[in-house]
Amino acid sequence: MRSRTSDIAAGLATLAIAGVFQAQSGDLDGVSLLFPRMLIIFMTLGGAYIFASGLLNRPSNAKEGACEAKTEEPVAVKRVAIIALGAIVYVGVIPLLGFYPATVLFLFGMAMILSDSGVTTAKKAMASAVFTAVLCVAVWFGFAFLLGVPTPQSVLF
Repeated sequence: MRSRTSDIAAGLATLAIAGVFQAQSGDLDGVSLLFPRMLIIFMTLGGAYIFASGLLNRPSNAKEGACEAKTEEPVAVKRVAIIALGAIVYVGVIPLLGFYPATVLFLFGMAMILSDSGVTTAKKAMASAVFTAVLCVAVWFGFAFLLGVPTPQSVLF
């Protein structure tokens, strides 16, 4: 898919998701609306920017457009499928395990599966653990500490 087409598609998809978030945030008010509203604004601005850049990014001639199509990386369908399946399992596991345990499992598992195959398992595990720890601490700090937004509850925690 050409860069222009993928930018337009990504922009429209982001705007659609922001619209769904907006429609679902109708019952929220006060402080509980703070983070969703910020996310909706961020997604709307980002989606509009990507959509506009796709509309405005035209190859100057047909030769340049053909060259662009040849140099683009192919989509790694297997990796996209793994991420999509992992995300579905992650969302399903959150109510059972809780947000943070499910997030740790998801991030560590995805980092192990999707990491470079040219390194040893010990190096992959160490890099995955560091990545998971840094991201989970950043999420906790941002949501629980700075914003005071509770994370999803679970059956076990």
